[in-house]
Amino acid sequence: MRSSASARTCIVEDGASAPFGGVWVVADRPLARLRGLAGRAPDKTVMAFPRCRDVHTMTMRYPLDVAFLDRAGIVVEVRRFVLPGMRLSNRRASGVVERFYQPGPWFVRGDRCRMEGSSAKRPIRRKRRRA
Repeated sequence: MRSSASARTCIVEDGASAPFGGVWVVADRPLARLRGLAGRAPDKTVMAFPRCRDVHTMTMRYPLDVAFLDRAGIVVEVRRFVLPGMRLSNRRASGVVERFYQPGPWFVRGDRCRMEGSSAKRPIRRKRRRA
């Protein structure tokens, strides 16, 4: 894990330039969240999913890079080259960033992604279990 002094910080803003090349797309609406990167040819899109801790690649045709963020926007887990047909989850996560797999740099634990002006600051509601 990187020390906080050397960690990168980025701001997620729909349509803005994303780190490592590409453009941010914030999936804060139900249809955008459902579709994600599915059905696209690999491109430089970097999708941000506020209020998310569970992703799947069931309908994907290409591998992905995935980073899970906590409530403060700090990267808590990174997965590279996630193959189609997988399901990933992180209980500490409050948001997810993903892109089509590309060799080269990607987020590492300790980096920070602030999702300004999005619903990322609202807590994820947990379902209550019935006794």
